[in-house]
Amino acid sequence: MPRTVALFSLGGAPGVTTLAMALASVWPEESGAVLVEADAAGGDIGTWHRLPASPGLTDLAAASRHRQPGAGEGPGAHTQTLPGGLAVCVAPVTADRAGGAVRLLADNAPTLATGPGPAVIVDLGRLAPRSPTARLALHADTALLVTRDDTAQLRRVKESVPAFTESFSRLRLVVVGGGESAKEIANVMGIPVLGRIRSDDKAAAFLRGERRISRPQRRPLFKAAATLAGRLAEPTSPVSPQPAGTAA
Repeated sequence: MPRTVALFSLGGAPGVTTLAMALASVWPEESGAVLVEADAAGGDIGTWHRLPASPGLTDLAAASRHRQPGAGEGPGAHTQTLPGGLAVCVAPVTADRAGGAVRLLADNAPTLATGPGPAVIVDLGRLAPRSPTARLALHADTALLVTRDDTAQLRRVKESVPAFTESFSRLRLVVVGGGESAKEIANVMGIPVLGRIRSDDKAAAFLRGERRISRPQRRPLFKAAATLAGRLAEPTSPVSPQPAGTAA
């Protein structure tokens, strides 16, 4: 089963960070999941929740220089805990520091999962070809390309498909919003659609720490994330695409 799941977009702010947070918070395995914010443009979670920069991605990257392959501390040793219990390895807020940490991590520890223990959900933000972020994505067990169901973003995805399918053996699409069927999008894009995510501003605001929700697990975002996490955590391999006509 996947031990590392990387989420990224090609632009257009489809909500990669909030989806990654929701996915990690509802991971179905007993050991749970930790979230690594590895956005080279700078992180948001520390600002949203008023967290210090350390422990976080910079510490994980520095530790990776001394880690032997297949051993040593994983991301869980460099996390902070959000209200509700989600363990997060936060990225620096500025692009220069975040980009430096991502480069160092990609050079020294491209595989973030260190064996038994929590799954690792990696928020890569916007991915650029041949970047350190792309190198981290290549070493994930499953890569999820997150896109909104609008003409501009879907066109960008379609034009990028040839390069991605050559590089990623387990690339899946997650579509936010829209009304086109998963089968139609998969046929046009050439990438299996693993899930559909309904827009959910209230749940996104909750994850950013901007509002309270009494039963967040009942919100559409968390329900969709739970369905997606369940599919990703299945012991079968490879991860199967979403059946046609099914909505997450």
